[in-house]
Amino acid sequence: MNSWISKLSLNQRLSIPIMSFILLVFLGFQFISYQSYLAIERDNLLSRTKALANGVGMNLTASVLFNDAHSAQEILSALKADSLIVEARLELNSHELFAQYTNNKFGAVKPTLEQEQEIITNGYLFGQEMLYLIVPIMMDQEEIAHMHISVSLHALQEMQITHLKFSLFMLILLLANSFYIINRLQHWIVKPITQINEGMRRIIKGDKHQPLTQSQYTNDELYELTDGFNNMVDTINQRDHEIRQAMNELGLEKAFADEVVETVQHALIVAEPNGTITLANKACERVFKQSPASLIGLPIIEVLKPIEREATQQLLSSALQNNRQIDHLLLDSAHQTGTRTYQIVSRPLHHHLQTLFAVEDVTEHQKAERQQKMAAKVFDNSQDAILLFGQDGNVSMVNNTFLRLTGYQERDILGQHYLQLVDPDEYAQIQDDIKFSLVMENHWNGEIQVKTTENELVPLLARINWITDNHGQDRQTVVIASDLRSMKEIKRLEHLANHDPLTNLANRAKLYQALQSQMVQQATTRKSFAVLFLDLDGFKGVNDTYGHDVGDQVLKIIAEKLRRTVRKTDMVSRLAGDEFVVLLSAAHDAMAVKYTCQRLFERICEPMQISGHAVTIGASIGCYYVHADDYQDVDDILRRADKAMYEAKLMGKGQIIEYNEGLPEPDSLYG
Repeated sequence: MNSWISKLSLNQRLSIPIMSFILLVFLGFQFISYQSYLAIERDNLLSRTKALANGVGMNLTASVLFNDAHSAQEILSALKADSLIVEARLELNSHELFAQYTNNKFGAVKPTLEQEQEIITNGYLFGQEMLYLIVPIMMDQEEIAHMHISVSLHALQEMQITHLKFSLFMLILLLANSFYIINRLQHWIVKPITQINEGMRRIIKGDKHQPLTQSQYTNDELYELTDGFNNMVDTINQRDHEIRQAMNELGLEKAFADEVVETVQHALIVAEPNGTITLANKACERVFKQSPASLIGLPIIEVLKPIEREATQQLLSSALQNNRQIDHLLLDSAHQTGTRTYQIVSRPLHHHLQTLFAVEDVTEHQKAERQQKMAAKVFDNSQDAILLFGQDGNVSMVNNTFLRLTGYQERDILGQHYLQLVDPDEYAQIQDDIKFSLVMENHWNGEIQVKTTENELVPLLARINWITDNHGQDRQTVVIASDLRSMKEIKRLEHLANHDPLTNLANRAKLYQALQSQMVQQATTRKSFAVLFLDLDGFKGVNDTYGHDVGDQVLKIIAEKLRRTVRKTDMVSRLAGDEFVVLLSAAHDAMAVKYTCQRLFERICEPMQISGHAVTIGASIGCYYVHADDYQDVDDILRRADKAMYEAKLMGKGQIIEYNEGLPEPDSLYG
């Protein structure tokens, strides 16, 4: 090994280590960055797909509950927002296919049996060509269905190829730069040393001396020797005078340099090749919270306290021992007060074989920059439409949500007056109100309609504010708007889920929610309430005699009578068929409850004219008081009220029975 190295020329001894080090660092960095970038891209793809799937899954709850496969199919089509989603299958808990979405842009690859088992275990799996995942559809903490989603990894594979091409390009560029550096080293170092060596050999041999070619990169002492001994004394005297003068000038320059070093706001540190600090300026006390004197003799790595210690140590060693420059390196440092961010620049001091480090604390600057970038991301990714225009009314900024709602391109809106985007007739009616609110309160909230590229009107809930710069001169108007179409649809679906479609009364689910809420309030107020269970007498005969259409009309009329008879704070609900439940809040007066029951009974028994038929029906009512000290749930309450109603039926119908849990038997109130 040593024999092989000893045969190498100086140029080769310099070139081989440099090339090897550069290639190893490059390959290591590329491998690490590739693995990190691939992991990040996979996580981003998985997070983005899960977020979209969860959003679609929330909208699928109602469709699954109502067994509406057509609606589910339309909701699944929202997955086309991500072009990489190849297939989505909505399956019930019985593994029956309920709805399916397919993207024909990419061919779906089915997972193997082993992959399917791993997908079930982990919830997702990255295959060779596909990402597979399962998203549960939850309702009241219970899984009612699940989606099987297949996502193409085509974009991820293209990224890998692009990364490989970029790495190859950087390798070629690095090799070219390395050859240039080696060429410069040969010109600056190898060639002058070779000339000096040859000149010394000629002198030793006694050959005729030939002046060496003077190089601007070397101090050519051999050339000075040729002047001869006769001029030596004059030269020494002259140089002595020059040295004295230079020392005086150097002293002045050093004092000036020291003053500049102490005045500069950056922390300046001079370190030996082993990393020991030999000089520190006054600014170090502000940056590192240590006096300059206490830093002398410490390793620079201990002063910087980097979080990534090993990587930083390698970089510092390269700068300290190999004269490698560090330009604007951002370094995270661990301190008692928290993490600080330093920006480091280094330059080698060739004459002293030391390295100068300039360190600036950029923690606040980095924080402000991150906040600015985050604000820009929030603006672009906001689910609300955002529009910004100046005092002239011309649009200066618009986000992607507004473009998506209206169908415009950004170039079509920027610079245009905002009045071109709204309905002129509607805006003329609210314009004065908007201006008055902005002048008086600096904001306005309300509904406004904007025009799309198809001249359709989109209702938006707009929040308009005036904002100014720190000097209060440049005033901007910012509009933040939400699409009311989806809100109205959600309200409609919520109403359908909680109300009986025939009578528009609260259904069983709404009744359960109201009873649970009433019991929670009762734990605080300690006030009793009453539950009335009503069953219509003779309703089956109406259906059999006049038909179900007349029966439906009877149910609607009875529902309206019940609603008008009780207070607004009470609730009337229809459980099923001809069964109704009335929730009477704050029923601490038993006589008032009995009076309400009698009024309900009388209103139900009033004759009705429907389609030319005189219809009269009755009712049996069971009443149950819910007291604060009773330990029971909703099912217990309804079961006891139903039992009282059943007792009314057994006693000949047309009865009102009160059930008291403390009494041995229900007691008849009215006959």
